[in-house]
Amino acid sequence: MRIYLPLLVLLLLSTANADTNMTEKHDYQYIPPLSLDDGINTAALSQTELGFSYINQLMTKAVTPGPKGYQELHSLLIYKDDALVLEEYFSGNNDAINFSDNIKRDSSPAPVKWHRDRKHYVASVNKALTASLAGIALEQLGLSVNQPIAELLPQYQHYFSNTKIKQLTLHHVLSMQLGFEWDEWNKNDLALMWQADDFVDFLLARPNQGPGKQWQYNSAAPNLLLTLLQQQLKQPIQAWADRVFYQKLGITDYVWHKQANGIGEGSARMHMRPRDMLKVGITYLNQGKWQDEQVIPKSWVKQATRLQARSDAGDYGYYFWLRRLAGIDYISADGDGGQYINIFPEQNMVIVMTQGNYLNWPLYNQQAQDIMANYIFPALVQRTGINPKP
Repeated sequence: MRIYLPLLVLLLLSTANADTNMTEKHDYQYIPPLSLDDGINTAALSQTELGFSYINQLMTKAVTPGPKGYQELHSLLIYKDDALVLEEYFSGNNDAINFSDNIKRDSSPAPVKWHRDRKHYVASVNKALTASLAGIALEQLGLSVNQPIAELLPQYQHYFSNTKIKQLTLHHVLSMQLGFEWDEWNKNDLALMWQADDFVDFLLARPNQGPGKQWQYNSAAPNLLLTLLQQQLKQPIQAWADRVFYQKLGITDYVWHKQANGIGEGSARMHMRPRDMLKVGITYLNQGKWQDEQVIPKSWVKQATRLQARSDAGDYGYYFWLRRLAGIDYISADGDGGQYINIFPEQNMVIVMTQGNYLNWPLYNQQAQDIMANYIFPALVQRTGINPKP
């Protein structure tokens, strides 16, 4: 059969264009989240104030591989108007952080297909969990945040002869205004801490300029706090926390690693399911209540999520960040790599994200902001017609 050259070229170009369209087109089909016996209500997007077209655009981008999509987005959950309305999981890496080897990223685990039953590393989201435990414990012990820690750590009394360190209170520990020389973002203080046999001793031995003067991100602080609380509770903190917090929320499948002294680690090294992360967010959205039970004291929820310190990195509560994006205020528990529990009281919404972009802050932060500011927030406006405040 004879085919004229112009016609052949036209056919080849048409085939090439068809292949390109097939490669670049990635369809997304929305399926409402599965209703499970886990205390989380579910609903379809159509039953909420979220406009579907923006969410569809978001998810189309999420399932698009390469630079046109998102890098290592592992899960995205949206809870709106008292129901989980979006629950999506993606394939990606299963990397880890080797804390004992200078905080290095370990990419040796094989990639996985993430799903609701697989636990994800949540990094510094664990600090917000530590804050939750602190609120429960302080009420149980009858302690105030103004309590000097010198009275609660008798085995470290030799450090409190220093008048500046003696001024330290629980408020300073919870708001990261301890006054110690510390820099884990630009120096190796965090790596050195993980090489120490006693995190509390490692912290208290450092020079102190006086508490309450300056905010400094410090992952030793929540570890000191849990060490202190275990001593005051007179029982292992892990078993106590499981009974008074995790089991109350129906969180039964999690991995909580330990400090060198055997006490639960308070700053990172926690693995949880995204739905369980959502339970924590819902509890804060409901002023500390889960399933009509006041699990976290209401007064503590207010205290932990209001401004306690200002910094160049953002406003800070008690191990929670106070964020503002595209005119919308929210409360955030976030962790390295792109782990987020974002709570929006005014919008009656919680957004949970997990990513695998460890030790790559600009990327995971930019992706999270893009997901919210360019898709989820406009979806609110699309349905309600109400623009957020500037």
